[in-house]
Amino acid sequence: MFRPVIIIPCFNHAVAFAEFAKRLIKFDLPIIVVDDGSEQTQSKKLQEICVTYTFIYAKNNKNRGKGGAMITGFKKAAEHGFSHAIQIDADGQHNSDDIARFIELAKKSPDSLIVGQPVYDASAPKSRLIGRKITKFWVMIETLNKNMPDTMCGFRVYPIKTTMAVLPSIKFLRMGFDIEIMVKLYRAGVDIIPTETRVIYPKSGVSHFHAWRDNFYISLLHTYLCLGLPWWLLTKMFKKIGKLFLLVMMLSGTANAKNITEMPATLKTFTDNLGTVYASYKQSKTLPESTKTFRADGTVKFVKDVGFKWKQQTPSSFEFTSTLDSYCTSNDKQALATLPYFSQIQSMIKDVLNGDMTRFLMVFNVDYSETKKSKTWVLQATPKLSAVADFLGSITMTGNLTDLKQMVIMYKNGTIITIDFKRMNTESPDEIKC
Repeated sequence: MFRPVIIIPCFNHAVAFAEFAKRLIKFDLPIIVVDDGSEQTQSKKLQEICVTYTFIYAKNNKNRGKGGAMITGFKKAAEHGFSHAIQIDADGQHNSDDIARFIELAKKSPDSLIVGQPVYDASAPKSRLIGRKITKFWVMIETLNKNMPDTMCGFRVYPIKTTMAVLPSIKFLRMGFDIEIMVKLYRAGVDIIPTETRVIYPKSGVSHFHAWRDNFYISLLHTYLCLGLPWWLLTKMFKKIGKLFLLVMMLSGTANAKNITEMPATLKTFTDNLGTVYASYKQSKTLPESTKTFRADGTVKFVKDVGFKWKQQTPSSFEFTSTLDSYCTSNDKQALATLPYFSQIQSMIKDVLNGDMTRFLMVFNVDYSETKKSKTWVLQATPKLSAVADFLGSITMTGNLTDLKQMVIMYKNGTIITIDFKRMNTESPDEIKC
């Protein structure tokens, strides 16, 4: 469902925003105003404006910069179930009449980032225009795309679900935020659609841009993004290799059945031979109530006709911006068990490994392929039921006649469980530890 919301970061912009708010109410859209640590009198005025127009008010107790304000706004938007966020400045610098056009573009391309391509008038400071040309040059290098649109215009429409997945990696929360998040969304595979919009610099406008400090800060950002370029290229290369590998397997296979309706012969032979197997796994999870993510290792044991037993160790690493300071909170100790419908999915996978695909095929569309020589097979399942597709992306299993090699469960919220199966000699108790 397409449910847009306007997010406006404010830092001591109460006077300018009081006038700008009058131009926004005609769109009849919900609006989130983020008070980014404004002075007391300014905060009071912002709250009065929000009460007057029934805007949603959110506050950062300390000034965290534009990026910090937008992250607070994105979280609030996600909490309220909005699908898209329209970012626009509070001082009237952007042409609010273009909001309707931006929304129409987002409706037509809901998975894309819609960004303003600024058209300046004579009020634009020359130093700002030169700075943007320098940034455009570096962004061209950071994305290897000479056609990237302007990354500094703060008038844009974000797809919230995709944006929330990128937020944990954002490092620069002040003037570099607009540049960093756009580059990282592009690297994540998000299409970027530019559209022209008039941008003015009103004489009465309040600017928080400090030439020396913020230009130095942006220079650090470009250095950071350039250093991350090799890793991004390696990731792209491995993804292409993985796709090529699956394609080769399908082209060389003796069977390639889409939406199979019964268990293939080779897979049936495998399930007949399967006994007790042990596995190591890596789990990457994004907590929905924050931008915190963690990666954890553990082991799993599968016993035919009995099922799974899991053992999870303390998470191996953290990357978070959150009020939560520990993974081991009282409500999150059952990390795997609390994933949406995890126990039901686990039960259906257990049935498949026991040789019964009845329930699995009722819920999933299944692509199955196998090779001639090694009898290696790949089974990839995607939900056929919309209720399941809302939270689950795919399940992929690979194996041969005697062993299950790997299983990957991908959730829509960013959680990925990768299980590498091996026949081991140690038994794993049925528990999840912090």
